[in-house]
Formats: sequence, C-alpha cells, structure tokens
Amino acid sequence: MPTIGLIVNPMAGRDIRRLVAAASLQSAPEKMLVVRRIFAGLAGIPGTEVLMIDDYEGFGRYAFYELGKLLRVRLVDGEKEPSNGNSTIDWALRLQQNGAHVIMSVGGDGTQRNIAQAHLGIPILPIAGGTNNVACWTGDQTAAGYAAALYVARGDDPLEVGYRAKLIHVKQQTGHEELALVDVALVHQTYTGALAVWHAEDVERLFLTLADPIRPGLSNVGGFIHPIGPEDDVATEIVLNGGPPGDETLAVLAPGLITPFYVNHAKEVPLGRPVVWRRDEGGSLALDGERTVVLRPGESVTLMVVRDGPFILDPAKILNNSSRVS
Repeated sequence: MPTIGLIVNPMAGRDIRRLVAAASLQSAPEKMLVVRRIFAGLAGIPGTEVLMIDDYEGFGRYAFYELGKLLRVRLVDGEKEPSNGNSTIDWALRLQQNGAHVIMSVGGDGTQRNIAQAHLGIPILPIAGGTNNVACWTGDQTAAGYAAALYVARGDDPLEVGYRAKLIHVKQQTGHEELALVDVALVHQTYTGALAVWHAEDVERLFLTLADPIRPGLSNVGGFIHPIGPEDDVATEIVLNGGPPGDETLAVLAPGLITPFYVNHAKEVPLGRPVVWRRDEGGSLALDGERTVVLRPGESVTLMVVRDGPFILDPAKILNNSSRVS
C-alpha cells in the first residue's frame, strides 16, 4: 500500500515580503484547496493511504473528516501548539517513523529547509506554498499527488526519477552548525528581526546551490549571472556592493518586487570546497531567505556545499516514465 506523508506549513507564504511586494497572502482556505488537489491525485492509485499530523492549525483534521471519503487518512499525534521550524522537523520524523514512503511538503524554501534538517531516509516531494519556492515543484498539485503515489506503487529508484539535493553546511567559529538548501546571504544587520531580507543594499555576499532567473528570491540574483540547476555539481559565490559601482543586475526578490543588485564579482565553487566569510562589524546570515544566525564582530563562518540532502522526487520524470502500474 502506498503510504504518503503530507505536511502543510500554515505560516508559509505569509511573511513580511508579501506585504512590501505585490503578493497575496497564502490563506488557510487556499492551502486547503491545495490539499484537496493533492488528494485527488493520490486517489489515482487505489489503496493509497495518507499520513498527516494532528496539528494545532487543523489541516490534519480537515483532511480526516472532509477528504477521508477519497482516501484512507491516518492522523499522527503532534504537539498542540502553533507550528514553527522545529515542529516541521519533528513532524517529518514522526511521519517517517509511522510508515510514510514519501513526504509531500507544502511550503516555501524555508519549509523545505526544515524538512532537510530532519535528515530523512525517505524521499520528499516539495510543493510550492511559500513566498520563495526555488526548491519546490511549481506545477499542478494534482499531478504531483498522482506522481508520489505512482512512485511508491512502482517501486522506482529515486535517483532515476529525481535527485539528491545539495546542502550548504554553515559552521561558525563556536562550532555551531546550520544547513541551507538554496542560499546563504551575509547581511549587515546584527539581529534577526522580521527574519526575511527584502532590501538589496543589506546584502553583502551570496552563496547559492540553485540560481533560476524565473523564481523569486535571493538566488534570483545568480539566475541572471550564472544559472545553476539542482543536478549541477557546483555552487556560486557572489560578492555585492551596497550600490554603484558594480555591474547592475535586476532580481525578483518576491512576487511583484524587482530591485537592482550591484555585483562586484561572482565565481563558481565546486562541491566540497570550503568558503570562509568574515565581517569585522558583525552581521547575520540569512538561510534560505530568513535571517537565522547572528555573527559577532570579527567572527568567521565556513560554508561548504555537499550533495547529502534529501532525495527530491520530480513528478515530470515519474510521469514520463514509460512503465505504468496495471
């Protein structure tokens, strides 16, 4: 029986960037419609079971009571408190422990980063549901649901219908380590504040595993300089000026928000090669678009990209596979 774990981040797509740009909020009713579309696709493989967390926001109970006629839904106990990054990690682990073969996660790059932090032994299929969705499937969610169930039913090799993600390993002088999935930015602020970064002049350096010119976010800067796909075994480091002089590059930071960045220089970095950053005045690191790590004045940090992240399924590759379940 295909068993699919489904995580919905209720806070994804509701950060301050959507207020300063021209983006609409990803409301709870809209996310419920996404869940309904995923269920419709999953139902294309008879016998599919869905595991969801009995979460504080009620998405699991919505699926159990409203969509249980489409598929068997099994709820897994979770902490009854508003969701956050740590709860997303915990949810992913709980779903794996309760028998999920694949986890579908609805959220943006920050949500997918949290899933990667769980170091799962099963593949994930990230569904766009945030402000920045560089690491996510942005196609039809119905097709994604069908692909996830089909992958399990056929017993596909994840490397034939997907890839293993690259991760940026971030290590401070203190020994503290963090992970990023798409980008790390060195910014001037010595505080985390509202987390999100939306002013180009605040950003001094970027380190990217993905750079796509058509997907919003800090990695969009690299998309116009040196595009990088998920299966390319390279990263890019970009050094920026706060303003002119420099090569002006426009980038889409969020839907409806395009702004110039001034590039001092950019270079390709092979996987496994460490890069050291230091800022005498101190600053902070934004991981996948959100300020997370505060650096003391003069503190250095080492970044290195390794292909040791989760296995990411590609619905297009699954559905284009010539073999089908009879």
